[in-house]
Amino acid sequence: MSLTELTASAMATKLRAGDTTAVELVQAHLDAGSDAFVHVNADDALAVAKDVDAGAYHHPLAGVPVVLSDVMVTTAMPTAAGSEYLAGWVAPYEATAVARLRAAGLPILGKTRVAEFGMGAESGAHEVVANHQAPFAVVSDTAGTARRAAAETGLVAMKPTYGAISRFGVVAAVSSMDTVTPLARNTADAQALHEVLVGHDELDPTSVQYDWDFTAQAEIAGTTIGVTVTQPSDVTDEAWASYRAGVEALQAAGAQTTQVTLDALSQARQAAHIIGAAEFSANLAKFDGIRFGNRVTPGHGTVQDVIVASRGAGFGYETKRRIIVGTHMLSSGMIDTHFYPAQRIRTAIINEYQAAFESVDAIAVPGITQQGEEYESTNPGVGASLAGLPAASVAGVHISAPPYADELVYRLSTVVETTAGATK
Repeated sequence: MSLTELTASAMATKLRAGDTTAVELVQAHLDAGSDAFVHVNADDALAVAKDVDAGAYHHPLAGVPVVLSDVMVTTAMPTAAGSEYLAGWVAPYEATAVARLRAAGLPILGKTRVAEFGMGAESGAHEVVANHQAPFAVVSDTAGTARRAAAETGLVAMKPTYGAISRFGVVAAVSSMDTVTPLARNTADAQALHEVLVGHDELDPTSVQYDWDFTAQAEIAGTTIGVTVTQPSDVTDEAWASYRAGVEALQAAGAQTTQVTLDALSQARQAAHIIGAAEFSANLAKFDGIRFGNRVTPGHGTVQDVIVASRGAGFGYETKRRIIVGTHMLSSGMIDTHFYPAQRIRTAIINEYQAAFESVDAIAVPGITQQGEEYESTNPGVGASLAGLPAASVAGVHISAPPYADELVYRLSTVVETTAGATK
């Protein structure tokens, strides 16, 4: 087995045993190459690896390489967030998540492509991790996009409790749903990366203060899981079979299952679309070519002409469409009839989850549904994003739990992937 085929945990074990070096690990992954990279950070990654080999870092994952999606702000690499508007921009500061990776001694191989501002299905990080060109990645999950892509590529994406991992230095798309998310080929590696990233950050006003503990190795016997008992119309027979196998794995491990129905979730997709577009429009207002973003200067004209020309040239079609929709939703004629009702639906979803968690410890639903015209509109994880819950997609099962129960999600995910033969 080549070095790149190992799990991150196995790489760390080999490093500690002296069976390989961090430089060898990094070079092996750099040699694998991938078109999914928008920037390769070879020199910096090798320099960190040399420091690891010299004993400069002592974290258990020191020397294990990682990749970033191109929405994570860095000083050593440009951050474009998939947009021409930010092409070539190098930030004067780094995202907290990146700083924590560096402090632990994880060499950063580079950045991978994303849909513009991370709003869509395209994710080079999933391709890189699935093809063994990196053991894991740090991505951003908005309305379940990272989890759905993980479900489709056989990976594990774990969205933490909202506020558990700092969003400082992540290019904002939908601030109330954007969540820094570890992505890996198995649950153990995702959890190990999660532990590097988690923790309060004064630079992020949404960051929570909580005493996180991922050391518990308790069995899941006695845990009660809310499940879906009837195959939904948007779940294929193949996806339903994978889901049922995951539920049976949980039952075999001693978990009790009971049917849970969350009526408000039937409107979650529409609510997320409205709220997401509105927040996206507001977040991108700063990109005007004057204060922020690449500037296009007409031969003559006013400041308004510069703004129009810059936004017209810098934004892609889908971003423009979302801005128009979001601005419309916040207009005087629509905010009362669409935006505020969407927020009330969000509150109803949160309340329903809270009520459900009084009788169950976690909820497991099918992890893959058929896609519609809007990628997020058929995403089974959108409810967890609206409610800020910890949630993971693994082996055809989407698992969510109450806020701060991130460790429980990892335990359940481990059972599903191990019994279903999904561990890579």
